[in-house]
Amino acid sequence: MREHRLNSIVVPYDQETSVEIQFASALQEFQLNKGENFTPFEFLTEFKTIAAKQALQLGRELNENESDKLLLHDFECWDLETKLWNLVEGLYSLRLSQQEEEEQDLLPEYDFSTLAVKQENYLRRNPKIRELMILINWIQTNTKTFTFDENTHQIKWNNTRLAINSTHFNALARNDGGNSDLVVDLDVDAPLRTNKLIDPQDEQIDSLNFSIIYKLLLAGRIQEAIDYANSTGNFALALILVGASQEYIDPVLDGISDSNNNVKSGGIKHKLSWKRTVYKLSQQANLNQYERLIYNYLSGGDITENLKLALDSWEESLLLYATQLLLYKLETFISSLNPQEALSIDVPKPQVDSIDEILNNLSNTNTEISQQSLDQIRIISGAVMIDQVPSLLHKLISQDTTFIDQHLLRILTHLSIFLYITTPSVNPQDLTTIITLYVAKLTECKAPELIPIYLSFMPDEKDARETYSLYLASLTDREQRMKQLEMSKKIIQPVIADDEMMIIDDSQGAKLINVLRRTVERVMNETAEHYIPHAPIIVEDDINSVVDEVDFKLYRAVEWFFDNKMYGDAISATIIIIRRFLICGKLTALKQFAMGKDFNQLLSDYDLQNLRETEEDDIEISEDTKEELKSYVQLLQGLNFIDEWKEFTRQDISWSSPMVTNCLEKVTGTLHKLMLNWFKSLIKTSENTLVYQNIRAIYIPYLIMELLQVYTLARAKDWKYIKFAFELINDVANEEYDYLQCFTSCGRLNEFLTQAGHLAVTASERGTSGIFI
Repeated sequence: MREHRLNSIVVPYDQETSVEIQFASALQEFQLNKGENFTPFEFLTEFKTIAAKQALQLGRELNENESDKLLLHDFECWDLETKLWNLVEGLYSLRLSQQEEEEQDLLPEYDFSTLAVKQENYLRRNPKIRELMILINWIQTNTKTFTFDENTHQIKWNNTRLAINSTHFNALARNDGGNSDLVVDLDVDAPLRTNKLIDPQDEQIDSLNFSIIYKLLLAGRIQEAIDYANSTGNFALALILVGASQEYIDPVLDGISDSNNNVKSGGIKHKLSWKRTVYKLSQQANLNQYERLIYNYLSGGDITENLKLALDSWEESLLLYATQLLLYKLETFISSLNPQEALSIDVPKPQVDSIDEILNNLSNTNTEISQQSLDQIRIISGAVMIDQVPSLLHKLISQDTTFIDQHLLRILTHLSIFLYITTPSVNPQDLTTIITLYVAKLTECKAPELIPIYLSFMPDEKDARETYSLYLASLTDREQRMKQLEMSKKIIQPVIADDEMMIIDDSQGAKLINVLRRTVERVMNETAEHYIPHAPIIVEDDINSVVDEVDFKLYRAVEWFFDNKMYGDAISATIIIIRRFLICGKLTALKQFAMGKDFNQLLSDYDLQNLRETEEDDIEISEDTKEELKSYVQLLQGLNFIDEWKEFTRQDISWSSPMVTNCLEKVTGTLHKLMLNWFKSLIKTSENTLVYQNIRAIYIPYLIMELLQVYTLARAKDWKYIKFAFELINDVANEEYDYLQCFTSCGRLNEFLTQAGHLAVTASERGTSGIFI
């Protein structure tokens, strides 16, 4: 196989890997190298190679276990697929070249031109006739090779010769006439001329030899047929076969015409004479069965007997019909060149007049052939022959697609991609549908890393974005996500404009950005109703509790932006997520989302990216947004200190330890700053004042209640913390602060008063001196 041109292939070709990966690899190489004159026919060649190797391997296994019906079925599928790709290559090479060639591409032609030149121009003007020739060659090339013993040749009619000699001897001895049914002469025409027979053993030998020659002709191995005819003494037949294999040359161009230049094109005359001779031979009554089949096939005459012999072969029957039709078309053309030299006998018109009719005949035979016609790959092959693949595709996907098996779906997908690239015939929506179906199968086959390759062939970037985002929205495993990003970055194509709410970058590398934005947008929309707050807000803050599935899906979706270094999008989406979590009291989900992330570094990365790239990312982050994220960083720091303190106090600690003092200072100092300053400046200057006030109203009471608990526990170290607790209670009542307003707004005032009462009870441990410090 050809080596890949780029070292950055994400899905390497390996014949040991799955078929899905091998086919995807061929398409991937095209996408990566199509700017380097890498044509679709090159990945078509890869398709052929893959299918042929599969058929070859299964064929070997079948030889060892011929009774395995499942193995036989698989082999036949891959064998037919290999033939299909060969057919596509042959027919579409011609069809595409015809689109490019103009009338002036005809060969120079004159009255005295050879038949070969005139016929070539006729074929160029009539590509459907050339398609017939390609079809015939395709069948012959892909016919299973048969072997025969070339060393069993016997002298022509040797038994008849001996019988004649014996008859002569007996006649002299007994003075009788001998066997009157045997021919007297041994020339090849004697049985036909005298209506007598040859020895039965010679008849059997002739049948065997003629059947071998006939099979060689069907396989297109005409030179072998000539050689075999000569070696078996069938010299006249060998000469006839030579006439079938060679073009006749015009005598004028050969320099053998007389001086007055009135000689007509003898090549045409000779071709018609050859046809007349062969057809007359096929009509002889006493002809050997297989010899008649040979002449029927060569002359394009009545092929009824030939078809009867081919009752178990769809391909052979197709070959017979196609050859008959081709010979008739060529004969009609040749006769038109020299009407006075037309055949003096009427060769019957062919049973069919088009490939379409041939296929219909095969499907209506009520034999094994009609059953073979129902094979799905043969149906596709037939559609390729009559150039109706788009219609077949549309019909199939308009029905219940669950009946399209995986093998057929793969073939249709790759064939449709090839045709869409090379011809305008495939409906873009049909291609999108079949690719979408195949992508779903890839997911089932656990080969999702191949999805970006196929989506890159979708005609409309919007459809590709929607399909891909639907899959990415469900993907949470980090390893799989990174594989998707790695592949997607390799497979890019130009992006169309879009007037939806999504920001669509029209640069070459923006396709992945658009997909990821749509992925996150999809998840945001799907989960929005989950984040409608219902009073009272209950704050969930247990770091060890399990995160809700919806919360997990939401923040994992936003992480696509982090993984792809889309810093502006990451900041914007992070703000949305944190707001959603906070207004619903989901601190556990918030802390899980923030785990391992450095939001301050995210802001720095965004600023640096903006300095380097002014057009790569259309998301513009305002200074207020940056300040909002920094405020959330401060809150997260306070929440982390609270968790550290709780974890610390669960252990068997010594309250006199400096570690306790350090931990207390961090948590109490941070919470005090948050209570005093959190969102205060943004509330005064930002357009989102109500949002910030609402969030502050929920979490200032939470922080105060948490700080009261810290002070209560810390009394074991120093009773002054009880004093700090009472001071905090007084601050809540102080109108200088907004604490009481926050408690009232969030509905936790009664809870606060209860906590204050508990604090008073705790302080009474030391009597009135504990309360009135």
